[in-house]
Amino acid sequence: MRIGYLYNFEAYPPRGGNHLHATELTLRFVNSGHSVSVVDDPSMPGVSNFGNTPEDLQRFINSIDVLYVRIDARFTRRWPVLKKCMGLTGHCPVVWEINSPASEGLAFSWLGRQSTDVSEKEGVIRRLRRWFHAVRQLPGIALEEAHRQRLAQGVSCAICVSTALSRYATEKLRIGNVLVLPNGGPLLSEEEIQKRSGDRQHDRFTVLYTGSAMYPWQGLNYLSQVIALAKKEAPDLIFVLAVNKLTRDLPNSDNVFILDHLNRDQILNAVCGADACVALHPEYPWSIYGFHNSPLKMFEYMACMRPVVASNHGQMREIIRDGEDGLLCENDPPDILRKLLYLRDHPERAASIGRQGWKRIQSDFNWPRNVTETLRVFGACSRK
Repeated sequence: MRIGYLYNFEAYPPRGGNHLHATELTLRFVNSGHSVSVVDDPSMPGVSNFGNTPEDLQRFINSIDVLYVRIDARFTRRWPVLKKCMGLTGHCPVVWEINSPASEGLAFSWLGRQSTDVSEKEGVIRRLRRWFHAVRQLPGIALEEAHRQRLAQGVSCAICVSTALSRYATEKLRIGNVLVLPNGGPLLSEEEIQKRSGDRQHDRFTVLYTGSAMYPWQGLNYLSQVIALAKKEAPDLIFVLAVNKLTRDLPNSDNVFILDHLNRDQILNAVCGADACVALHPEYPWSIYGFHNSPLKMFEYMACMRPVVASNHGQMREIIRDGEDGLLCENDPPDILRKLLYLRDHPERAASIGRQGWKRIQSDFNWPRNVTETLRVFGACSRK
């Protein structure tokens, strides 16, 4: 099959979740014997890269059997390549990979720059500032959603990374054929996990956080309070924060170690070297779809056979079977710490939870299966 993949960034080598998703799919499409064409990404190996002139885009469309498009928080109305390509497709089926509604940017209004003390009540003036910041974005979001609705009329199928986004695709974008396909993790053998865990640098019980300190949906404010509590109540705990950039919001304490700018192998080594990992995410109170993300970190933790403590909502609650292949927690620092201490105090149970999570990745939530399902959708759309 000849696949055209539009994602509007240079994805390789992967530097974040969006880059990793695009890279995993593209390279696995190629390794499965399919040809892949992209636009404006000279970084991706094994593909045919086209420019963005009208002539280049026509050649791009002529070279493919299906057009696959990543839709995320970035505004499609500011992406002229997408509109031009969809206008040229003719009978070529179009599949959207939906990762976010247009309103995700409101996270910066409602969650950004919050106090690291989640028990601290926010003042009226600060809340008004957040409200004004959000209101200014609403007209642009409305225009973007209207633009997406118009483009979606030409979409054959949507692949959504969460059930929340499947509601968005059917109710807002009016796409009739929708598949929920969460993100995945790598398939790591027990031997590889053991080898990677050799980089462990601390004998104390180690809790790992991976993510970006820049984005307010990463739950760093919850973890900062957990770290402060642990310093008093569990001084034997070590917190390792693997982040892509140093910021002033990162906690600074003698029970914290910061690792920055790690590549993918180094991140997996850090996960394998931890005793427990956290995937903490706030709710999205401004959105009727709630928390809609598919946290890559959760799948990577499970793939490395590490017990994960994750927020009890959204896709985390849909996937994790509490107490069996992970632990669910409220977004409450004392509760998060209690779950971590349970894993510390019950090492056999923690090992069992980590192994069951690893089995879920091996059977259900891995990149090869994700690619197989995506190709199945391409084939079904092409036959119509």
